[in-house]
Amino acid sequence: MKRLLLYGLVLLTAIAFTNIAQAQDRVISGKVTSSEDGNPLPGVNVVVKGTTVGTATSTDGTYKLQVPSNAQALIFSFVGFLNQEVQIGNRSTIDISMQTDQKLLTEVVVVGYGTQNKKELTGSVASVRSEEIANLPLLGVDQALQGRAAGVMVTQNSGTPGGGIAVRVRGSGSITGSNEPLYVVDGVPINTGSYARFGVGNQQTNALADLNPSDIESFEILKDGASAAIYGSRASNGVVLITTKRGKQGKTNIDFGFYTGVQQVWKKVGLATGPQYVEALQEGVRNRFGANVVPSQLGLVGLDNAPSSYPTADWFSEIFRTAPISQYDLSVSGGTENTKFRISGTYFDQQGIVLGSGFNRFNTRINLDHSISKKVKVGMSLGITRSAQNRIQNDNNIYGVVSAAILLGTHIPVRNPDGTYGRDPNASVDNPVAVATEPLIKVITHRLIGNAYLEYEIIKGLTFKTSWGTDAMDFRERFFLPTTTNQGAGVNGEGREVSTQDISWLTENTLNFTKKFGEKHNFNALIGATYQESNYESILTVARVFPGNDIKRLSAGAVKTDASSSGTSWGIASYLARVNYDFAGKYLFSASIRYDGSSRFSEANRWGTFPSVSAGWRISEENFMKGIEFLSDLKLRATYGVTGNQEFGNFSYLGLYGSGNNYLQRGGIAPSQLANPNLTWEKGENINAGLDVGFLSDRFSFSVDYFIRNTNALLLNRQLPLTSGFGSITENIGSVENKGLEIALNTTNVNTSSFKWTTNFNISFIRNKITALFNNQPFAAGFANWVAVGEPLGAFRGFRVEKIFQTQEEIDQLNAEARNKFGAGAVYQAALTRPGDFKFKDINGDGRITTDDQEILGNAQPKFFGGITNNLSYKGFDLMFFFQFMYGNSIWNHTRVFSEGMNSIFGQTSGILNRWTPNNTNTNMPRAVWGDPNNNRRNSDHWIEDGSYLRLKNVVLGYTLPKSLIEKTKVFRNARLYVAAQNLLTFTKYSGLDPEVNTFSGSNISLGTDFLTFPQARTMTIGVNLGL
Repeated sequence: MKRLLLYGLVLLTAIAFTNIAQAQDRVISGKVTSSEDGNPLPGVNVVVKGTTVGTATSTDGTYKLQVPSNAQALIFSFVGFLNQEVQIGNRSTIDISMQTDQKLLTEVVVVGYGTQNKKELTGSVASVRSEEIANLPLLGVDQALQGRAAGVMVTQNSGTPGGGIAVRVRGSGSITGSNEPLYVVDGVPINTGSYARFGVGNQQTNALADLNPSDIESFEILKDGASAAIYGSRASNGVVLITTKRGKQGKTNIDFGFYTGVQQVWKKVGLATGPQYVEALQEGVRNRFGANVVPSQLGLVGLDNAPSSYPTADWFSEIFRTAPISQYDLSVSGGTENTKFRISGTYFDQQGIVLGSGFNRFNTRINLDHSISKKVKVGMSLGITRSAQNRIQNDNNIYGVVSAAILLGTHIPVRNPDGTYGRDPNASVDNPVAVATEPLIKVITHRLIGNAYLEYEIIKGLTFKTSWGTDAMDFRERFFLPTTTNQGAGVNGEGREVSTQDISWLTENTLNFTKKFGEKHNFNALIGATYQESNYESILTVARVFPGNDIKRLSAGAVKTDASSSGTSWGIASYLARVNYDFAGKYLFSASIRYDGSSRFSEANRWGTFPSVSAGWRISEENFMKGIEFLSDLKLRATYGVTGNQEFGNFSYLGLYGSGNNYLQRGGIAPSQLANPNLTWEKGENINAGLDVGFLSDRFSFSVDYFIRNTNALLLNRQLPLTSGFGSITENIGSVENKGLEIALNTTNVNTSSFKWTTNFNISFIRNKITALFNNQPFAAGFANWVAVGEPLGAFRGFRVEKIFQTQEEIDQLNAEARNKFGAGAVYQAALTRPGDFKFKDINGDGRITTDDQEILGNAQPKFFGGITNNLSYKGFDLMFFFQFMYGNSIWNHTRVFSEGMNSIFGQTSGILNRWTPNNTNTNMPRAVWGDPNNNRRNSDHWIEDGSYLRLKNVVLGYTLPKSLIEKTKVFRNARLYVAAQNLLTFTKYSGLDPEVNTFSGSNISLGTDFLTFPQARTMTIGVNLGL
């Protein structure tokens, strides 16, 4: 009986399937590709409209589907692409090309420990995508942010390859701590800054130069307190989230990119010729000591002859060169539904425009994601770098290359008749060619940044994620000064070597819960715990007295002058939580809290709490707005968040003893730092209000943000009486305020089938002010900076030049008035003031010039800054041009203090040709006078210049070959050729080599100074992108 029932069931099933097969009597097949790049799309759902009959495309994008005879249309759907309905008609083959859903793609942004729909953001987050920086000759990732994000000011301190770059998110909030943002690469907070232990001037090395811009998918800059507070004690200066490119489901793609080009100095400062230099020097000697005095009477050698008899060396032509730059990129990416991968390798090589400088880097990266099951996913991100930097001495360094080219008189020959380098017997300034080519100053860095993760979906909507990451760096420096340089000759050769390691590791564990309640309540919650530790070790050795210049290893040095080692470590443990809620996509709320414990503080102050709260109202989703069709988005945002800054010494709170205090060849230690267990975080309180508006389906959109950022409990050194045995103690005693307005505008100006034109514009107005110091006592910094309550960081202080004295009578009268008021011996400003000298303004009106007559002359903070990018495409052609600008900032041109001082043996620029003489009185340049008895070179507004500039930062013109032509090769899927330029045009009134400058790289208070600084280059490249 059971067997008969079984046979009957099988028979009925067979009859049912036969009937279904007869009904589905048509077979449709085809291929689905992406309209963006022509690649096949696997996993696309293909469903007969109005039924559940369907299939999915295979890995090559093909499909085959039996459809009912009455089927009218097929529906194609895929994540990230627009759904497409296609009528079947009488066709048996249907191939389609799917369009990407641009609205969907642009709405998701990376935030701390997750992603969020841009429409639902309540904080202030700026994004920079990989397409915006593609094919640009960028050395580091920090350069990619310049001018492209509102509120983010990026300053390339000099043109030094691999040199320091300053990034400030919504101003500077610290005086002694770091003002750099926290950088997080694929979830790993990385080490930044300079690791160099050898001083070669003020330009530092830059750890961010180890990252490859070509590997970056996107940057997200968390600017306000609510967005950044999830990173707690390290978020006071903002957070830059860097997401690298990953593999996508589909056919394996091979992409190759290459560019090569040249770099040149875009501007030179005119140098006085040999005869002009000698004439001014001789004139200065006569003006000081009398008409019959010649330089030799002052002990100066070889300067008594007729000026016309001296030669001229063109030092700038000797040290500046046309330098090559190139990059090679190769990547392989693809994957299946379960496994996705991307492997890349890049080689970047840049020779500097100044002789002897250069930087090269090799990067390789492996990103892998794999779904073990529907609930378990694992992955890894691994980046490995090897970089080499050829450094030269420069920037606030009298032995530097650019320094020597300016400060060595042009009357000195490049080489003597016997082939040796020309030297000035009266000066310690070295020969520029010698200091560019003879020393060995090399840095080799090996670095690994990576993490691995596991995700497990416990139940629907609840996911656990654990990850382990590391940032491991090996940093090696070699330094050798041969006897062919002035420095090396004095010690018969000097060699130095340093080996530094900095290894940090991180573990993070998070739970993420997402749930939709009913139709209108959307809820997301995150909790987590993280721990990070960093260990630093360094060894330094120095030797002198070498047998020659060929053997540069320290073993050849007869005298070992230094051998030392150091080590330190820090750790931070954190607990975090965040809640996001929205009602019907209209009312948005978010709150977060982070609890950090840092080894950099005493047990009593080790833990800090960093909360945030934010809300948004999408007015455009209200029913009363539905009739306003042209308005696609209208959102109000408001946020408050508390962040911290722990970026200063590891043991600032401890009482320390220092080694090296030896006596009679016995080792000794001595107290080096007073303890202060009350030290705590520098704490930032941040308020932000924002408005987002979109028109015509966001074809035109803009965002406006107003913020107030107060940083309190700044760590400053309080001076102590010397009788204490210590000069100062570190305490939380200062505060700084930043407030400003940011505007970002995005427009699609034209969008047709053949022509498209988009514009992105941003501008920021930020005001910085010091609001508290210890006893509100001001202090000096750098050459002319002044740190004072009520002034911004980077303020300049000095005297004001009223005019140039024209007669001795007016000088004598002022001196007589000073004697009448202050007694015998008093003078207005200097005893040896003469016609042709500056008259400085008597600010307080007391009848003489003293330090009380100094005032604020300007500051390095711009009134506004920003950038504008235009992208145009017509058929196969594309054009991008990007302007970056800064307005209202001052530059202290300290180079001119020396090169226009006309007071000693230093080389001079051609600006001295307009100096005051009895026959040239209508000028703003004082007289030449040896020794400068009037101190015309004192800090004054004569050295302050307008640092505003507008720079055509990038231009790219490309052509993509037609697909019809590419397909004939049966090898390539796309091909593009392009030419590009960087720093093509610069409009500025600044007289120096470059207006984008800061000699004191890494300083928070010595800002806006130019002293013998390596300029930026104008770069022209040609390149190709190939896809296989």
